[in-house]
Amino acid sequence: MMRQPWLVLGLCALLLATAASAGPAAAQVPSARFITPAQLKATLASHKGRVVVLHFWATWCLPCLKELPQLAKLAHEASSRGIDFLPVSLDDATERSAALVGRVLAAKTGNPQWSPILNTDYVEDLVADLVPSWEGEIPAFFAYDREGHLRRTLVGNLSRGDFERLVGDLLSPDRR
Repeated sequence: MMRQPWLVLGLCALLLATAASAGPAAAQVPSARFITPAQLKATLASHKGRVVVLHFWATWCLPCLKELPQLAKLAHEASSRGIDFLPVSLDDATERSAALVGRVLAAKTGNPQWSPILNTDYVEDLVADLVPSWEGEIPAFFAYDREGHLRRTLVGNLSRGDFERLVGDLLSPDRR
């Protein structure tokens, strides 16, 4: 019976040492940034002349987390084809959430600043303005043509084939 307290103390010391060694590295990951609805609209408008895929996701959405690495790769590849990928997190707009989103993005995409967090108390107003038919499910993808008009919506996970169907005919024939 006397050995059990030492075992517990030893395990606690091991856990503390592991946490201490991971602490500084985790603290060095930048937090995600925030974006207001006005900034998001301005960003969408600034991409006229290119196809844009707006993506809403959150860290509490397990399917969203699972597909982040594939989406980051797809976004990188799509850029050379004239497609801009704009991921936006719907996590709470708090510093704590920003730190979590930054860590998740660093682990899943290699870039803790890849996706801003939408900073608004009224997501419904933005949704009504940008994509009135969307009911709020995530992950959600919205494809805009080169003139900035919403052309397609996809709710659910996005495969490479889904991505091609979402944007394929919005590109000029030489960019497909």
